[in-house]
Amino acid sequence: MIRNARFHAMLNCFGTSALFKMCRYLAVSLAICLLAPMAFAARRNTIPFDQNWKFHRGDPENALEVKFEDAAWDSVSLPHTWNTDTDPPQAGYYRGPGWYRKTFRAPADWKAHRVFVRFGAASLVAQVFLNGIQIGEHKGGFAAFCFELTPYLRLGSANIIAVRVDNSRREDVIPLGGDFTVFGGLYRSALLIVTGPVIITPLNHASSGVLVRQKEVSSSRADLDITTEVSNGDSVPRMIGVRVTVKDARNSVVATARRQLTLSTGQTRSVVQPLMLTHPHLWDGTADPYLYSVHVELIADGSTVDTVAQPLGLRYFRFDSRHGLILNGKRVEVHGVCRHQDWAGVGWAIGPREQDIDMRLMRQMGVNAVRLAHYQHNDYFYQLTDRYGLIVWAELAMVDWMRDTAALRENARQQLIELIRQNINHPSILMWSLYNEINPSNTADPAPLVRELKELANKEDPSRPTTGALSIDGIEKLHRVGELNDLLALNVYPGWYIQTPDDMGPIADKWNEAYGARGIIISEYGAGASIHQHQQDFSGRTGRAPNSWHPEEWQSIVHEGNYRQIRQRPFIFGAFIWNMFDFASANRKEGDQVGINDKGLVTRDRKVRKDAYFLYQANWTAQPMLYITSHRDSTRSAADTPVKVFSNCDEVSLDVNGRRYGNSHPTDLHVFRWDHITLTQGENHVQATGTCHNQTVHDEVTWTYHPQQP
Repeated sequence: MIRNARFHAMLNCFGTSALFKMCRYLAVSLAICLLAPMAFAARRNTIPFDQNWKFHRGDPENALEVKFEDAAWDSVSLPHTWNTDTDPPQAGYYRGPGWYRKTFRAPADWKAHRVFVRFGAASLVAQVFLNGIQIGEHKGGFAAFCFELTPYLRLGSANIIAVRVDNSRREDVIPLGGDFTVFGGLYRSALLIVTGPVIITPLNHASSGVLVRQKEVSSSRADLDITTEVSNGDSVPRMIGVRVTVKDARNSVVATARRQLTLSTGQTRSVVQPLMLTHPHLWDGTADPYLYSVHVELIADGSTVDTVAQPLGLRYFRFDSRHGLILNGKRVEVHGVCRHQDWAGVGWAIGPREQDIDMRLMRQMGVNAVRLAHYQHNDYFYQLTDRYGLIVWAELAMVDWMRDTAALRENARQQLIELIRQNINHPSILMWSLYNEINPSNTADPAPLVRELKELANKEDPSRPTTGALSIDGIEKLHRVGELNDLLALNVYPGWYIQTPDDMGPIADKWNEAYGARGIIISEYGAGASIHQHQQDFSGRTGRAPNSWHPEEWQSIVHEGNYRQIRQRPFIFGAFIWNMFDFASANRKEGDQVGINDKGLVTRDRKVRKDAYFLYQANWTAQPMLYITSHRDSTRSAADTPVKVFSNCDEVSLDVNGRRYGNSHPTDLHVFRWDHITLTQGENHVQATGTCHNQTVHDEVTWTYHPQQP
C-alpha cells in the first residue's frame, strides 16, 4: 500500500528517532484535522494509528462502551506489549486479557469514503469494537487483520475504538505449544485506511489485494499473472479500468496491461491480467537483490481512484537432491540462521529500528538465508529480506501440539491463508513451512492435518514448496508426516543434547537415506552460551551440570563440529543456526539466566556478539577480519592455555607478552590454533595479526592469570 505523497515524503525525511515519532504524530493530526477535506477526494490515504491509546491489563466490565471512563488507564503508543514488567518474563508470566481504547475524530468529509482499520498483529485473540458495537474478531497472534469501519463511524464527531486482546493459551488457536514467551498486546503498528467507494480491497485476509504470480521465469523472459481484488462500495454499478504497470529499479515503465469491468453495488471481483517481460533483470539473492515494482491503478471517469504498489523480484529456483538450492541456474550455499522477533526490554513490540539492527548484524556475519520462526513476522522484515537478498523460510505457527477438532483445523487453515496471501509477493520467500516439531505424543495422528495444510498451500501458491521442521524424535516416529514435506527438514543438536558435534554428518546421512535420498534441510542446530561462563579447555565440555553450565567456548566447539559436517554434504539444501539472537523463553532456567534461551550467536540486547558469531563471519564473508576467541574469559586459573583465532586470512601470527609465536595456518573452517601457550602471573597481553588482500587486521586481549590456591 502506498501513502499520500505528502505524508510519504515527510515521513521518509526522518529515521526512527524521537524526532521521527514527533513528526509522525504531527502529520497524523494535520491529516485528520486540516488536510482531510481535499486529500481524501480521490485516492487512498493510510494514516498511522499508533498514538494516544489508553491501556488496562485485565478485563474490566463494560470496557467496550462509549461512556466507559478510561482516564485512569495507562497512556501507551503502539507497538505495545503488557509483558515487560519483568525482563525477561519469568515462568507464570501474565497470559490473559487486556484492553485498549482510543478516541479519534472522523471528519464529516469522509461521508463519501470508506474507512478501514488494519492492525499489524495482536497476540493472540482480538475483539474490535467501534462505538460500542463489535465489528470483528481475529484469532491468531502473528498475521495482520483488517475490518471496515464505514457503517459504524460517527462522522463529524468523536469515535471510540476499543480492542480486547487476550494472550491466553486456547485449544482452538495455534500455537498450542512452543519454547518461547508469548507476549500479549497490540505489538505491531496500526493504520487507518481511507479510500473512495471503489477500491482494491484490504479485506482479502488483510493482504494488499494484489497477487503477483510468477508463472514462468527464465533469463530470457518472465510470464506473470497479476490478480487484483476490486471492490465496489458505491450505491450504483461502476465501470472500472484496472491498469497494471511494472517499473524497473530506475522507475522506468517496462510492461503494462489494462482491463475494463463493471461492478455491481457491493460486489468484489478478482481481475487476472497476464504480463510478459523480456530479458528480465533477475533477483539473485544477496549477489544482486534487484527489485521491480508492480503498480495497480483503478480508473473511473478518467481519474485514478485507488492505487496499490507491490515488490517484484523475478527469479527461478529448485532444490536438487544432490546439489542443494539452485537459484537462477546457479548453486547457492545457504548460510542460514533462525530468528525470533523478541528483543530485550520491549519483547515483541519492536519497530523498524530493531529490525534494521537485526538485519545489519546478520549481513555483517554473512547470513544469506533466514528461517523466520515459528510464526509470521512483521511485514517490514520481509521487505528487508527482499531488499538485502536473503532467502526466507516462512513459517506457520503450528508448534508441538495439535488437536483433531474442527475449530483447530479451521484456525490453522486461516493462519496459513493469511501467511501466504499477506506475503506471497515477497521474492525472498522460497518455501512455506507448515509446522515445527510436531510431538509424536499427540493423541491424534497429525498426518491428516498436515496433508490438508499442504494441499491448501499448494493451491494458494503452486510456485513454492512446503516444508516443516521435525525433531529427531519426530523424524523417526512421524514418517508419514515427513513424507508429506516437499523438502525434508530436521532440528537436531549433536554435541548439545545428543552425541558429539561430529555426529551431525552421520545423522544427516541416516535420515536423508531413510526418506529416499531426496535431500534434507538442517532447520535447527546449535548450542547455548553464556557470555559470563567460560572454560580454558577446548577438548570437550567441562565444568558443572549441563543445564547450569553454558560456557561460551563450548558453543564454538559445537558449531565447528556441526558446520564442518554440514558443508561436506551437498545434499543438505541448507542449514539454519538456532539461533541468531538469544530470546525470551519464560520456562527456561539454564546457563546463568532465567527465562532466556541462550543459543543465540548474539545476546538478546544485540550488544554482544558471541565467539561463534565470528566463526561464521570468517567462513561467510570476504571483508578481512580476525577475532581472538575467549575475549571475555579475562581471569585465568591455569597457566597453560590454547589460543584460538577465527579469521578469513591465509596466515595469522600470534604475539603473547612480546614473544612472537610462529604463523599458524587455518583449518578448513578458518580456525587458527596455538596449543600450550604459557601465561605469566598477572596481566598477559595477547595479539593476533593477519594480512588479507594487502590489508592487515589484528585483534588483542588482556588475560589475567592467578594461580589456583591449593
